[in-house]
Amino acid sequence: MRFLVLLGLAVLPLLASAFEPNSRSPHDAASEPLKPFVASYDVKRGGKVIGEATMTLSDNGDRQWTLVTETRGTAGMARLLGLDVREASEFVVDGQSALQSTNYRYKQDATLKSKQRRIEFDWQANEARVTDKDELFRYALQAGSIDRQVVAVALGRSQRLENNTFPVAAKEGIENQRFERRETRSLNLPAGRYDATRFERTDKPNKGSSWYAPGLLAPLQIEQLQKDGNTIVMELKAIR
Repeated sequence: MRFLVLLGLAVLPLLASAFEPNSRSPHDAASEPLKPFVASYDVKRGGKVIGEATMTLSDNGDRQWTLVTETRGTAGMARLLGLDVREASEFVVDGQSALQSTNYRYKQDATLKSKQRRIEFDWQANEARVTDKDELFRYALQAGSIDRQVVAVALGRSQRLENNTFPVAAKEGIENQRFERRETRSLNLPAGRYDATRFERTDKPNKGSSWYAPGLLAPLQIEQLQKDGNTIVMELKAIR
């Protein structure tokens, strides 16, 4: 069970070049301002709570930000396996309001499987260096490249648009992840009731959806269909 796959929806998931109407370029300054937040979530599988997650966005000053998400299993197999995941992203807002990642760390601890990944964004050399286990991958960056976790904030900033395409640093290269605006309806969540809009990732089928409300950068709900037919859902429990 990979909880943080949800956070790589790029959801939920910045600001890449897109040439179709209603899409935003990485240097479009018409976006919501960043604001620090701490959001906590219930993580569900098959309708049952199996874990909890906390997403924290911090302002480090001088246009530098940190996004950290920590997830742990609290019930069922997730608890038995001692699942504990931490994602940490560092990114900057450039002079034209685009987001650019500078560093990314992923660490998953579990009884049966542990995983670590690191991405260094060398903007002077215009190169991403990805360390995954004992393997090293290097490839060229695109303007406005971000990591998969920062996508959640990027989508929250640009939720007024119909379409968004973000260049996301993956293991072996840049993925241009596309999100399209879908329906708007009321969501009843542990944090309360919100009028929310769903954004679906469309560059790859069945990658999932994220829900956002006006004025909030953090996703309200994140959904992903698993291969076994179950759906992993993160539901907002509290935000401040």
